Amino acid sequence: MNNFDWQWWQFFLTLCEYSSISKAADSLAISQPTLSRHLLAMEKQLGQSLFDRSTQGLTLTSFAESLLQEGKVMQASALRLQRIAQGQAQQLKGRVRLSVNEMLAQYYLPDLLPEFMHRYPDISLEIEVSNKASSIDKRDADIAVRMFAPTQPDLIARHIIDLPLAFVASPLYIQEHGAPQNIAALLDHRLLGFDRDQQFVQGAHSLGWTVCNEQFLFRSDFMPLQFELARKGGGIVVTHQKLALKKGLSEIAVGVDLLPLPIYLVCHRDVQHNPRIRVMMDFLGEHLAPLFS
Repeated sequence: MNNFDWQWWQFFLTLCEYSSISKAADSLAISQPTLSRHLLAMEKQLGQSLFDRSTQGLTLTSFAESLLQEGKVMQASALRLQRIAQGQAQQLKGRVRLSVNEMLAQYYLPDLLPEFMHRYPDISLEIEVSNKASSIDKRDADIAVRMFAPTQPDLIARHIIDLPLAFVASPLYIQEHGAPQNIAALLDHRLLGFDRDQQFVQGAHSLGWTVCNEQFLFRSDFMPLQFELARKGGGIVVTHQKLALKKGLSEIAVGVDLLPLPIYLVCHRDVQHNPRIRVMMDFLGEHLAPLFS
């Protein structure tokens, strides 16, 4: 394999992940024809096909399966090398990418970040807003604020606080519709819930309450919209208790103790001593908890 382009292994692993040339091309930020040309060139260089093509997408050949594990090992080593190399810079300048969910981005970070930006004017901040867990291993983010403890051995987690949750509604809604006193009565009210996201359903099941998203009379996976609709009298929502009370919503007691939401700061162990990431971790660790209180 003389003159083998090592970037092809990244293309190969991405194609394995997505089983689709179009989706892999989007992930790699290249065009579909370009990725197809690279794949054909790679197969020609290797002398064997890597994928079987069909209308359902790509399926690994047995030859490709024999390469996959070693390719993942090589990718992990390359990412580790990148993290270590970037961590050698001692000046507090450069990029830090933070991943948070929608509620944190909308209602908490605006109170935090101006001070951080004032303290560290040469650090460039990138904020990824998503309710899905970003891949810290793959450098989708340097730091993530997560609502669950990570299980990957290469991740470092710092527990910040357990955030109380509550059923809440606006005083206007309660005045017009009354406040339910139990779960059965709650189901007769206008619940503001998720569309495809299953986190409420999973939490309800853990409490022995059988519910599905289709029972909500309003559904959206955008949590700030749920919250703001509740503030305007649109219905009842489960959300951050103390934030809701600060914003004028009223708590509704239905005889169920909701499990608190744990808040963790997470980064990869290879970058925990990177100065930029260290100061961001320390800043968030110091300033997040008081905002939740």
